[in-house]
Amino acid sequence: MELLCVFAALAAVFLFSAFLTLKCGLHSALAPLTALAAAVLWLTVWGMAGPLLAGAWLLYAAFAGLGLWALWPRKDRAKRPDYKALLTPGAVLFYGMTAAFAVYFFIRQPMATGFDELNLWATAVKVTKVDNSLYATATLGTPWAVTQNPGLPLLSYFFSFFGAYADWKIYLAYNALAFAVFGAVLGTLDFSRFRIAVPLAAALWCVPYFFTTYNHTIYLNTVYMTSYGDIPAGLVLGGAVALWLALRRSDGPKWAVLPVLALAANLKANTFVLALVAAGLVAADAWLLPDGRFRRGILRRTGFAAACFAAPLAVYYLWNVRYVGYLVAKNSSGGGVGETTAALSDVVVNGIRILLGQPVEGFFAERKPQFLQAIADMGTQFWTDAGNMSMVGQGRNVVILILAVFLLAVCLAPCLKARLRVACAAVCSTLCFLGYNLMLALSYGFIFKPFQAESLTDYNRYIYSYYIGWFLIALACLALVLQPYIEVVQVRLKDGPAAAAQFSRPRFAPAGQGVVLLLAAAMLFRLNQLVLPQLSVLGFSDSEFADRKAERAEAQLVCSYLEPDDRVFYVSQGDNGEGWFSAVFDFYPVLVDYSGVVSTMEGGGGTFGLPELEPEEEGVKKYYYHPYTAQRLDETIRENGCTVLYLQQIDDIFVESYAELFTDGLAAAQNGETLLYRVTDAGFAPVEMEVTGR
Repeated sequence: MELLCVFAALAAVFLFSAFLTLKCGLHSALAPLTALAAAVLWLTVWGMAGPLLAGAWLLYAAFAGLGLWALWPRKDRAKRPDYKALLTPGAVLFYGMTAAFAVYFFIRQPMATGFDELNLWATAVKVTKVDNSLYATATLGTPWAVTQNPGLPLLSYFFSFFGAYADWKIYLAYNALAFAVFGAVLGTLDFSRFRIAVPLAAALWCVPYFFTTYNHTIYLNTVYMTSYGDIPAGLVLGGAVALWLALRRSDGPKWAVLPVLALAANLKANTFVLALVAAGLVAADAWLLPDGRFRRGILRRTGFAAACFAAPLAVYYLWNVRYVGYLVAKNSSGGGVGETTAALSDVVVNGIRILLGQPVEGFFAERKPQFLQAIADMGTQFWTDAGNMSMVGQGRNVVILILAVFLLAVCLAPCLKARLRVACAAVCSTLCFLGYNLMLALSYGFIFKPFQAESLTDYNRYIYSYYIGWFLIALACLALVLQPYIEVVQVRLKDGPAAAAQFSRPRFAPAGQGVVLLLAAAMLFRLNQLVLPQLSVLGFSDSEFADRKAERAEAQLVCSYLEPDDRVFYVSQGDNGEGWFSAVFDFYPVLVDYSGVVSTMEGGGGTFGLPELEPEEEGVKKYYYHPYTAQRLDETIRENGCTVLYLQQIDDIFVESYAELFTDGLAAAQNGETLLYRVTDAGFAPVEMEVTGR
């Protein structure tokens, strides 16, 4: 049944894509990406307004209605739909791969396991699905406002709208987005050009692995099985530009790229700059290299270029400025932490002042050494063997590879206009790469904590977003020049000038096809070298998720003894926070309390005990130790509104510190007879339950 539910979502995408193709003139390989972007934009607006559930029903109704109208056979042969237009390599790749992954994930049932998945990405999807509202407005027991952009959770919400929540639907949604991007890169290639389409599709399959797996894998690599936003951010950057290049060749509706640019700005807060990069590349191509003479239609081109920037900027303003500002203010007034970092505008201005040798004051003067050291460390990662960021090594090797693909596309371009377009994309994207690195340096210098800057925490995740998008743009340029190039030229007629289409055949077409084939073969070979088949997304064993299955089974058991309005105080001695996030995720909609003090950011798991019992040796218990007296723990539990204690793991420190608070002196918990104690006036009383599998 759940498989049929996701196929219903895929059918809705097909119907709306058919409408875009048959009624709007959008190539069928490009339609899925625009359809998914439009769906996310629609759901974002309705979610911010409040009635997300109603918006989703309207969306599905519109997708189905428009698609059926477009596909409905007409008696008049001249008006009959061109069904053959729906069948192209890009469209087949999207629907075939999405359906195949739906079946595969449904059978294998992968689960959310990563720390960031449980503390944000997967939890956000589950909360959105369960509540039918944006997760940013949900009560999760945390002291901070969850304000990450809702684009990816809403994409998952679209695919999990029918049926129950399941982790695997998250991965299906994100893979559907990836395959829609791949379809856009294939662009207007038809089946007669299978010699290009097939190896190009193989190369596209390798791209996420190629720029994210940089060591011989000894653990399961979840590139195609992750809910993090870094890979989608890079994919949409490349997909937006690829879609635009294909739109110009097919003379499709130019507005189709605008929802994709809006989606690029709605994935992650710290990848908004990638949306501006995509907008800038599209705007530069549209404005600088028009069809026909430069002066003709300059106002229209200027308006479209402005619209390219307006789409992501509107999303950023509405969410990150207006909506997040409201949430942070509300959270702060309710006792939360409010703003935690410097304003973005101040960071940029003062960072540039430092680079120019100008003096800065206060916070920025204090962080100046951290900023300069981050720049130096990033340079080391880029130039030396210390930064093996991809399957071809450090950043310099990646840049050389990407620029080589651009250079190849320039050499194979069939005419001057095509060469200029590829050169423009190459030069502009290279300049944007420098700007993106500046943004990362500013983040490490003035936004991240000192220990994060010292080790360049997650630098690989942040930089490979750009590498993925940049490489996809280069591949899209290569695919473009290996097809006949359509150029609008001015011809002189008796009554005046007029526009005419001129077709330029690709130069050295067989050589170009051979290069694409060699590139795909090399990427597949390298992938096979560095990712063991049994440790990839397609070869993992059932034991990979054994721990998470046990945790979820225990959570389900515990929840069966709880009431919907219970609030759970979580105790797991020795936890570093991961267990607490896991419990928050698995228990929802039952709330797991933050279990700490907001002002000092204590809680969220850890080890509770009397101050005098704090461990002396360094380790997890000492680092996450909460020195609570018995009175303070009792007051914290009751004042936070907790009704139940979940003793996931206790130790001698906890027993010695707090046995007096429990009506049985923790005897039932020590004997393995219960995991739950209910808060009563007389103390914490054990709940009779059947404890199994511990």
